[in-house]
Amino acid sequence: MAKPIKIIVRGTDNRGDDAPTVEDLLPQIQDFVSVLQSVESSVSDDGKEEIVWRVTDATRNSPLAFEVTPYPKTHAMNIDRRAIDVVTATATGLEQITTTGERPLYFSDQVIDRAERVYARVTNGLAETHVDFSAYDVPSLGVTKDSAKNSISRIVALRASPPVAHREIGSVEGFVAKVELDGFHRPIVWLRSRLDGQLVKCVASDGGLDRIGHFEVVEVLKGKRVRVHGLLHYRSLEKISSIEVEGVHVFESDSELPEAATIVSPGFTEGVESSEYLEALREDG
Repeated sequence: MAKPIKIIVRGTDNRGDDAPTVEDLLPQIQDFVSVLQSVESSVSDDGKEEIVWRVTDATRNSPLAFEVTPYPKTHAMNIDRRAIDVVTATATGLEQITTTGERPLYFSDQVIDRAERVYARVTNGLAETHVDFSAYDVPSLGVTKDSAKNSISRIVALRASPPVAHREIGSVEGFVAKVELDGFHRPIVWLRSRLDGQLVKCVASDGGLDRIGHFEVVEVLKGKRVRVHGLLHYRSLEKISSIEVEGVHVFESDSELPEAATIVSPGFTEGVESSEYLEALREDG
């Protein structure tokens, strides 16, 4: 059987009472368990969750303590190894946020958000949250008001990490916004991305933009829809600075596309249901 972990929650109010409110206690435990569940999805090869966390013990002493134990979702499945991987990745990841502020392995944006909520409650409503991982031989998590403020500031800095410039082969579909020459007398086409509306600078040195060069001015002004492919230069994870174009696909204008009446044939299946018609085609090879 997999080993339990213990979550200890101490509340506070202006009278010094350490009894946490229901609004703080239950979401605090739920968010921490959500961290474990999301980490499991990242750790597992198939992205599936095979563990359900059950409350197996609770103390009435002050402060309140809850024991949660991993159980298999599928009866009789052995999850011991998976539980060790999940707890180890969670414990080391939370410690890494507090000490270095770097994004831990297996910590998605969702995990980061959940962890921030756990820290935030200790700065407003709770006095302390302690998670005892001793059964797994990994560092336990102790969240006080000071450490919670430090962890939150680390998370804010993590989200505001500097942009990562990179290159990749790909394509961009959009509308021609402007055609011009750059300082090296190369043809430049500015494309407005159909996906997010950002302007993308398209350059080519070996005739990659020749097809666009044959457009009439009025076609450019109307925003001709094209797809360019080549080497994309990103200034950050989502922002494209330019693309070295190798080729262009020009889409037909809407007026030149066939209308529904020209491609719909009411008697196409000769009165047979579509499912039966397709089944007969498969049988005929």
